[in-house]
Formats: sequence, structure tokens, C-alpha cells
Amino acid sequence: MLTQKQTFFTAAEAAALTRLSLKAVNNAIDKRTITARVTKKRGSKAARSVGEPALVYLCLERKLMKDTTPLFRRRLFEAIAVAWAKGVSSVSLGPLTLDFRPSWREVTQRIKDLRRVERLAEVDAEVLGGVPVFRATRIPIHQVAKLLSEGETPETLRNGYPRLTQEMVRLAPIYAGAHPLRGRPRKRPWRSRAEKSMFLAPLGDTARS
Repeated sequence: MLTQKQTFFTAAEAAALTRLSLKAVNNAIDKRTITARVTKKRGSKAARSVGEPALVYLCLERKLMKDTTPLFRRRLFEAIAVAWAKGVSSVSLGPLTLDFRPSWREVTQRIKDLRRVERLAEVDAEVLGGVPVFRATRIPIHQVAKLLSEGETPETLRNGYPRLTQEMVRLAPIYAGAHPLRGRPRKRPWRSRAEKSMFLAPLGDTARS
């Protein structure tokens, strides 16, 4: 089930993969509940990233946060990191034995989903100012995710954008969470009902020539 070679993910990617808030992931790093790798390129800020054991722990933290102490959570992550390196799928903390295979399966599937939607995404400065869109369309991924978060149904989105597939709708929030837009948020043209209807018009979903 497990491998010893780690892949590292940014804090934003970790939040998207584990369904925690970015703040919760950064707090876990800041409090050293989990360990992070810090890399810095010349002329840029230091970037922090975490490996798969941290993702497994963060999945579990969603359920344990209210019922455990910070010390216990730190010990749990350390135990998971050791078990992961050994290819073991359970950890023991005193009398407690925890099987983390369900969390590992969840993380593995979410990673696959993230890699899939990254392949579906495209960034072109000549298309909508360079915002990420689904390949060969003019459908902005972040706007799809935003509309879903505001209660828009997948059926309505797909009616407005005929080229939008069920898979794209499902994966858009994962991409948007892992790759947040930088800078000042753009004005949302779907704020009013009339403007929403314009936003969902099929004309925006034309294939690029």
C-alpha cells in the first residue's frame, strides 16, 4: 500500500487534498504538529511543503481535533511518519491502535484527482487574461468552483456550459483549492440573478480555434 519515497505538496495543495482549511494546515505547520520542508529560490519567499504522512495525519485531524491534545496530535503524526517509512498501515499510541488505511486511501484518491484536473487545466495569456481554464474551452475553473460553493448545482452549470463535463464539475473545487488565484479577486459578474444568467450563457463555452 505504501512507499518510502515521499512526494511533497504545498500548504494549499495539502488543504485541498485533506479538505481542511489552509489556515488549519498552516497552523499545524506553525505549531510543529507536522514537519514541513522549506525551500527558497533566489528572489522569492520561502515555500513550505509537506509529504504524504502529513496528509494522512491531516485527514485524521478533521476527526480528532476536538477530542485530543496538541501533544497527542504531535505524537500521532510522528508515529504515522515512522509507520509510513516502514510500510506499516497502523500505529500504536499507548493502548490505542489506529488503522490509517482509510485515510491513506482517501489521500491517494484525492492526489489522483488533483493530478487529473491539473492535466485538464490550461493557462494561456491569450485566453481570459491567463486565468486557468479547462483545456480547449474558455471555462474558468475557479469560477466553476466558486459558483458551486455558492450553491449553484452541477446541472445548472452544465446546462450553461455544454462542454463542461461531470468530471470537470467534480474536480474544479480541488484545482481551485490547490491553486488559489493570486492578487486581488476579480469582480464577480454573477452577483445578480440577471448577471448570473449571462455568465451561464453557452456563448462563454465556445471551443477555442
